[in-house]
Amino acid sequence: MLNIIKDIVDRFTLKEFAQLIDNTLIKPIATIDEVLKGVEETRRYRFKCLVLSPSHAIYTLSKGLADDINICSIVGFPMGYTSTKVKAMEAEELLSHGVKEIDVVMNIQLFKSGMYDAVLSDIATVVDIAKRYGAITKIIIESPLLTYSEKLKAIEIVIESGAQFVKTSTGFLSKTPLHDVYILVEAARGRIKVKAAGGFSNAIDTLIAIAMGAERIGSSSAIQIAKEFQELKNLKNIM
Repeated sequence: MLNIIKDIVDRFTLKEFAQLIDNTLIKPIATIDEVLKGVEETRRYRFKCLVLSPSHAIYTLSKGLADDINICSIVGFPMGYTSTKVKAMEAEELLSHGVKEIDVVMNIQLFKSGMYDAVLSDIATVVDIAKRYGAITKIIIESPLLTYSEKLKAIEIVIESGAQFVKTSTGFLSKTPLHDVYILVEAARGRIKVKAAGGFSNAIDTLIAIAMGAERIGSSSAIQIAKEFQELKNLKNIM
């Protein structure tokens, strides 16, 4: 694993590495000042996108404060059990304001009840709306709450929905183990991309997830991860 991590550090520039990270700022007490700082940091490091709450995303975009970066926002967050109609309206409003990516929480209650057709319909409705806007959809399955067989079933549902990514978790309920990242990548078999999120706060865990096959990392510690990655690059250069 050490050699694999070294290879990734060698392969990516900081800019390329940052393009694998969603800089996330959705804590309940986040302020507008913090959002503006997040916009500047996303711009400076060139993270793939800045993930904001719906209210912050709409405010930022309506004021023209982030026209040069990708803004991602969240739908059905954090539990996923709002109705399909509400999720659809939420997605439509966000996308109409210029949000480029949406992270949608799967209805875990329905999923745990075995109501798989309803779960698929719920997800697919939002995915179809996003496609009309040319936006990317990432479906959060809250993998730490699922059994092994449920993880496999959830991936199949998300793939059938037409979403571009399956995402491990919100990070609000529990930390995502690297074990889950491996399961999702292997089960996906290249049919859908995997976003790892929920507790990724340092460069090493992030690099391991990427080595496993995750194509996007979501983290509220994106700046710290980027700085640590640069330190690893610098270390390689002096050895």
